[in-house]
Amino acid sequence: MDLVDRQKLRANLEHLSERLKSEPDFGKVWPSVETSLVSDVLSSSKFVQYEKDFEFRSDEALLRGGGGEAPSPLRYLMSSLAFCQQGFYAKASSITDVVLEASDVRILTYMDMRGEHRVDDTPANPQWMVVEAKFTTESTTENVLLMVEEANARCPVGNLLRRAIPIYEQIYRNRTLISDTVPDGVNVNWGWHSPR
Repeated sequence: MDLVDRQKLRANLEHLSERLKSEPDFGKVWPSVETSLVSDVLSSSKFVQYEKDFEFRSDEALLRGGGGEAPSPLRYLMSSLAFCQQGFYAKASSITDVVLEASDVRILTYMDMRGEHRVDDTPANPQWMVVEAKFTTESTTENVLLMVEEANARCPVGNLLRRAIPIYEQIYRNRTLISDTVPDGVNVNWGWHSPR
């Protein structure tokens, strides 16, 4: 069973590409959000998208001055990357003829909290991210890798973050690792759960 209406997504990509070629200004957008501090480090973000009102909250762990009432800003950033990659894997599957029976993405990052607390010269930002993507498909390994390449070229969040830090990948097809760009020395610890 294909999770993706590949015909619909392919038609959408082709239609938008043609429109953007003839109307470049159509593609210029200015997304915005507004946040308000609720208490301590708990804040609320509100915005209108698709003509609907949305709201979500962000907080920090108890040991970091928060109440643990909502995900941290870093988890939203990581989720943003995962959501963007997931959406573009689906779109890219439509032009690389990959039938996706399942598509799962995990994101891992590493940072040292000494940076945000200005203890020595440690950077405050995450140092890298790893995208682990697992696809269940009867499509070829070659097509899966083409789909990933196409998705990476199109995903705005991934492209932004790659300008700031390295993003490595572990790509699986039917539980078999088919691409691993994580270099030696990068400790990929999927079992560690931080308070972030």
